Amino acid sequence: MITVTKLFKKIAILSLFAMLATTATAQMNNDVEKMTLKGVMGERFDANLEQWLLTAPYANPGMLQMYSRRNEPHQIKMKWYGEFTGKYLTSAALCYAMQPDERLKQSIEYVVSELAKAQDTDGYLGVWPDDKKLTGIARGGHGKSWDAWAHYHNMLGLYYCYHILDNEQAKDVLLKAADCLYQHFYVNKNLIDEDKDGTDAAIGHIFALLYKMTKDERHLQMVHHTLATFETEQGGDYYRAGLENVPFYQMKRRRWECLHAIETIYEYARISGLLSYKDSFANIWRSIQQYDRHNTGGFSSGEAACGNPYDTRAIETCCTIAWMAMTIDMLEMTKDSRIADELELSTWNGFLGAQHPSGRFFTYNTPMLGDKKASADDIVFQAIAGSSELNCCSVNAPRGFGMIGQWGMYVDDKMLTVNYYGASETTLRTPAGKAVEVSQMGGYPFDGDITLKIKSKGLESLRLRIPAWSKTTKVVRNGKELSDVKCGEYLVLEGVKGTENISIKFDMTPHFWNGERNLEGRVSIYRGPILLTLDQRFDNKAHESDLAIDPATIKVEAATPADTLYPQPILLVKVSDAEGHTFTLCDFASAGQTGTYYTTWLLKK
Repeated sequence: MITVTKLFKKIAILSLFAMLATTATAQMNNDVEKMTLKGVMGERFDANLEQWLLTAPYANPGMLQMYSRRNEPHQIKMKWYGEFTGKYLTSAALCYAMQPDERLKQSIEYVVSELAKAQDTDGYLGVWPDDKKLTGIARGGHGKSWDAWAHYHNMLGLYYCYHILDNEQAKDVLLKAADCLYQHFYVNKNLIDEDKDGTDAAIGHIFALLYKMTKDERHLQMVHHTLATFETEQGGDYYRAGLENVPFYQMKRRRWECLHAIETIYEYARISGLLSYKDSFANIWRSIQQYDRHNTGGFSSGEAACGNPYDTRAIETCCTIAWMAMTIDMLEMTKDSRIADELELSTWNGFLGAQHPSGRFFTYNTPMLGDKKASADDIVFQAIAGSSELNCCSVNAPRGFGMIGQWGMYVDDKMLTVNYYGASETTLRTPAGKAVEVSQMGGYPFDGDITLKIKSKGLESLRLRIPAWSKTTKVVRNGKELSDVKCGEYLVLEGVKGTENISIKFDMTPHFWNGERNLEGRVSIYRGPILLTLDQRFDNKAHESDLAIDPATIKVEAATPADTLYPQPILLVKVSDAEGHTFTLCDFASAGQTGTYYTTWLLKK
């Protein structure tokens, strides 16, 4: 088989011409000027803004001070220390892109300015002392360091800060960090991911993004260098294994961090135009969706792929965020509505279920059954004195809100595609500069109704996502009901002019996922995209294993909570079957929020 290294030599000229063709196409999120979320998602967005994004750098000063004290004696750090600032910036910048807020801008600029102060003259942007820079070795014999991994997240956050906030300081710090990594890995020929848990190769992703931004051949050389190391003994062999349709869980490296390295394959497909890279990426994505995506829309079991979506080990929030980022790439590449279904599932369940309604914290583990603990409690070992809330998930999780702006809607030429449904006000811009306004009203996804009002003089057509689970969907356009509405496809509407009024009624008939392996004999119940959950707070049968439900005969009715304690469930329903078995179920995002136990897998008759 031809090696990646040989392949690069054969396609150098092809890559250049293909790059010119592919990089002119805007990514989805570039079209959204503002997206104000309302309803439940809007309340959660606002809570996160007020309780975390605006306070995190100040309530947890260690996030930044660990840089300025890197050559001094200090607390023992975890190997991934240095990633927190980058994950925070990515989350904050993407949220700012949706809903600009001057206070958030100031917080972002503060973090960027402190990183600029801390950056060494050689561009190094890590937290380790001079003699440990990018060596993969932590201070004082305390094991490994994921220094390149931390650089990846800092550079990605700075990349978004530059593109979204037009922050020139962020660009300057970003390019200096890129020069540092280029010198260390490419010029000095240090191997990426040489026994470092598969994290270093993530830098290929940011260098691919940089190459499209700068056209600097050094950045493309780093992409090539990263892809070539996949073939080494310590590399993940992702590209080749993906081409051969090897499931991700059977690859040499299968930890969740590898998903960001795999994003390099997608970005290189965009740069080079080579179909083999698209095929490899798509095969890897599908294998994760088939073998490792849980019923919550979350990814990972014990922080890695294992080939068993019924595995009940921890579903880490960072892993789910990485899965959603990779799924956005897949949606952008395929324009397949079923990929957007995946993002909807993950957003309303795995992601939103990880956030406490107050906005004060996210979980580390958001399990299919068990309880929800704040990440600051569950992985408190990551905290340092003066920064008690600091951990990988607390800074990374808010990215889930910002990602809605990346996949929710986009304009392609004169066609608007709507993927996200939920109360909101969105302004987009066509390539010709025409404004598009989309107003959404209704209770979806907690009931089946949503109404869209679309204003634009620059559109000619619309694409509306019809979820695969909605078997019979009623769509009314400007007072006229439409025929030939198919589930699992986009409904394309031509002849768009001026104002369009569209109402959609989705089929909220319950649908099911039957458990297998260790969850054989159990069933998960969905109402629309919402995973229904048996919570001890609302139904004391949560631990009575002798009771079961018959999915074939169930009925679902609205229910009222017995107590009025905060937080109230977003959705509460009574589920009963023909034999008289009844359960009170809530939405997954509301489950376990007061410390109670819950399960998303009911015994099945």
